[in-house]
Amino acid sequence: MRPHILVIHRSRGPIVAYLDHIDHTTNTVTYVCATQVLDRIPQHAATETVIFDDTEPVHDIVRTLITRHGIPERIVAISETDLLTAAQLRSEFGIAGDTPAHALPFRDKLVMYERATAAGIAVPAFADAPNATAISTFARRFGWPVLVKPRLGAASRDIVTLRHAAELANLPDLQDEPFLVQRLCPDETGSVDGVWTGTELGPWRGSRYLHSCLDFATGQNSWGTIDIDDQALNVKMADFACSVLTALSAGTPTVFHLELFLGPVNAPRLQLLEIAGRIPGAEATHLWREVHHYDLVGAALDIQMGRSPTAPPRGPGQLAGQLLVRPPLPPPCVVTATRLDVSPEYAPYHYAIPAVGQAITETSGYVGIGASFRFRADTSRAVADAIAHTASGFRIDCATTEFEKKAKYPQPPQLSVE
Repeated sequence: MRPHILVIHRSRGPIVAYLDHIDHTTNTVTYVCATQVLDRIPQHAATETVIFDDTEPVHDIVRTLITRHGIPERIVAISETDLLTAAQLRSEFGIAGDTPAHALPFRDKLVMYERATAAGIAVPAFADAPNATAISTFARRFGWPVLVKPRLGAASRDIVTLRHAAELANLPDLQDEPFLVQRLCPDETGSVDGVWTGTELGPWRGSRYLHSCLDFATGQNSWGTIDIDDQALNVKMADFACSVLTALSAGTPTVFHLELFLGPVNAPRLQLLEIAGRIPGAEATHLWREVHHYDLVGAALDIQMGRSPTAPPRGPGQLAGQLLVRPPLPPPCVVTATRLDVSPEYAPYHYAIPAVGQAITETSGYVGIGASFRFRADTSRAVADAIAHTASGFRIDCATTEFEKKAKYPQPPQLSVE
């Protein structure tokens, strides 16, 4: 019998072809796939595909596939939300790969912060939040405002900012899933993305954020990143990333996305926001392949397939940036007009703008939420200038009245120009 590889896939982000990293000829390859990404998998080469609702647990589906095709040599999880599930299934069936003990601190933020704090890594004050009393007690000790967020959340899902005690009435259902409370840090945010070999950084990049992820998720209509060319800050960020990964992933390679608070521009004071053992989202995968000439998705798949990813040190080259713009109306809405007026010297090298008549239905995350732009230049300042000019020269108009009518018809293709 051919070796069995089982892939769990629900990620809406940009994913490269699997055929580059998983041999569908010599292996039996089965997929547990969310409906929304069915078009992303090589169905012509898959032995079997089981489709599930995006909110549905996949444990039982995987167990059923294993009864049909045998215990797989590898379980590969594409989405951040499935990394712990895959680790639990590997442990259940004795399959090689990341264990639950390794995956948990990359998913459960309370475990993440406890592990980081024990290693001496700076983290804003935090605590478990089983009920409103625990949150109120925390706020009295550390002060308002505070953040309440799901311990297993991603993409800023269900995060609530409470600025005073009266807003405790706005809490989500704390019994629905585990939550934690954290002191709100006002510092600028950024990220370090790359490959961790288990002992050191492979290729990596540090970026500043334009606005925060949380602001973007809760009302800010644009968000972006700019690669950092400040060498002193890059050294601090690399050292910080090594400390976090040593605390959470000593001896175990991973592709990672680390978000951190940078502190004042003139006096960096790095603190951990969170870290995920996954590829970065939004346009970052494309930027890495097109500007930094490295395939982070391929590295992530190689690691889960038991292969050591290629990890050349970070070399010189152009800097990258991205800009995402939400529609001016909350989805669902229909695009009625768009305009992009930017001079060539500031123009993005690639953009994707929803076509007139296209319905925008996504209300969360960083994919399919509006327009996206990719940039490259020789300096951080040049990338920032290009983003600023593009943002000021771009307009998208939407309406809600035609949504029901438009949704009945096939959507026109998204305008994508390079």
